[in-house]
Amino acid sequence: MHIYWDKQFEIGNTLIDTEHRMLIMLFRKLDIAIKTRQPHKTILRIIVEAKKFAEFHFISEENLMYELNYPELAKHEVMHSQLLAQLEILISRISHKREFPDDLLFFMNKWLVTHIGKEDSKIALYAMNSEQRPIGEEMYSQFLAAIHQTD
Repeated sequence: MHIYWDKQFEIGNTLIDTEHRMLIMLFRKLDIAIKTRQPHKTILRIIVEAKKFAEFHFISEENLMYELNYPELAKHEVMHSQLLAQLEILISRISHKREFPDDLLFFMNKWLVTHIGKEDSKIALYAMNSEQRPIGEEMYSQFLAAIHQTD
C-alpha cells in the first residue's frame, strides 16, 4: 500500500491540515519500514508512535471544536474513541503476529480518507464561518511561516 499526502486531503484549517500531514507521514514511515523488511520490533515501535500522535491529534482537534462550540463535538469524540479502540485491537493482533502491519495501513488509509473528507471538512467549514475564534489561531500560521524561514 502506498500512503501519501495529497492536496485533496486539505480541509482549509491550518492546524488540522498540518497535523493530518504529520499523521500521514508517520503511516508513510510505517509503509517504508514494512517494505524494507525492518524487524518486527521496529515496526511495532513505529505503530505506537503513529498511535500516540493520533491520540495527540484527536485531543487537539477536539479542543479546537470545543473552543468553537462545534455542535457535533460529542459525536466526533465518539468517532475518535472508536478508532483508538480499533487501533488497540489491531496493534495487539500485530504484536502477537495474528495480523499483518499492512492490514493496519489499509485500515488507517481508508479511515483517514473517509474521516478527513467527510467529518473533518465539516469542522473546517464551521470554523471558517464561526464568529468564535480558537485560542491562538494566528499562532498556527506564524509557526508554519517560521519553519519555512529556516529551510
